[in-house]
Amino acid sequence: MSNDAEILPNLLREESFEIVMRGYNRRQVDEFIARSQNQIRELEARLARALDDVERTRREMAEVREARKPTGDDLSDRLRQIINLAEDEAKEKLADAEARGAQIRKDAEHESTRILEEARGLAERDLAHAREKADQVLAAAKKEADGVLSAAKQEAEQTVTGARLEAERTLTSAERRANVINEGATQRLNHLTKNHTQALQRLTEISETLHRLLTVENDAGPLEKMVEEVSRTPARKRPVAPQNQHQHQPPAPGQAPAGPPEPVVAKPVSGIPRTAPPPAPPAPAPAHAQSPRDDVHGPEHGATPPVPPQVKAVSPQAKAVPPAPVRDTEPKADTLD
Repeated sequence: MSNDAEILPNLLREESFEIVMRGYNRRQVDEFIARSQNQIRELEARLARALDDVERTRREMAEVREARKPTGDDLSDRLRQIINLAEDEAKEKLADAEARGAQIRKDAEHESTRILEEARGLAERDLAHAREKADQVLAAAKKEADGVLSAAKQEAEQTVTGARLEAERTLTSAERRANVINEGATQRLNHLTKNHTQALQRLTEISETLHRLLTVENDAGPLEKMVEEVSRTPARKRPVAPQNQHQHQPPAPGQAPAGPPEPVVAKPVSGIPRTAPPPAPPAPAPAHAQSPRDDVHGPEHGATPPVPPQVKAVSPQAKAVPPAPVRDTEPKADTLD
């Protein structure tokens, strides 16, 4: 039994592996499995050699027994006893060798089975630990992804809400500005329409007044004849012009009488028959009609429109004077920001 240490090495020593992030170190496990397989192969080789030695010993004993097989008459009792002892010892050694070989084979098979089961268990534990670690990492990654997605959705909702509020504020401000501008434009349009209507009425009145004056002049005859008659008539019998009657009131006591008004001199139009006079050109609007104050508020109360100094004779069917352009007298509305 002295050769047991050489035939059966210490395969039952405790093996430990370093634990890394995802289980045991793969390199150490692979080295342990390779070393165990080498030891199993070495045990099988030793067992084969032991079996060969036993077989060879058996053959040698058989050859010696056949070669030295004595006859019953030639051998003495002492020699027969020695041979019997040698045979018994050889049988004992052969049985012992067979028993040791069987035990070695049994131990080798048991050790190889244990090593394989241990390696399989280590691999399964390593795989289970790796799966558990992978599940943890996957769960953490899913949780982190859910958090990132939730934060992104919340940020997107806040951005959309802010944009919507900003758009509503901008739209409200624009509508308010548009309403203010529209109201100002409406007020200005109404004011301009009113001014235009007043100007048209004023121009219509001026045109009618001029038409009446021209009609009176045509009915009275040429101005040269009237001037000649007036110059021949004594001053006390001269007629007073209708448009200046309100200016020749009786003088107050203690005041000198005012002189006669100067006659209006008009040049006759030569070469044009009186029965069909040509249409007169449009008369310019009086200076007081272009005043911003008269356009807006009309003429002052009690004021009499002046008579043009020189008026040509025109037909009673003269066309009305077209209205003159009206200037805007209202200040412009303040520009909105």
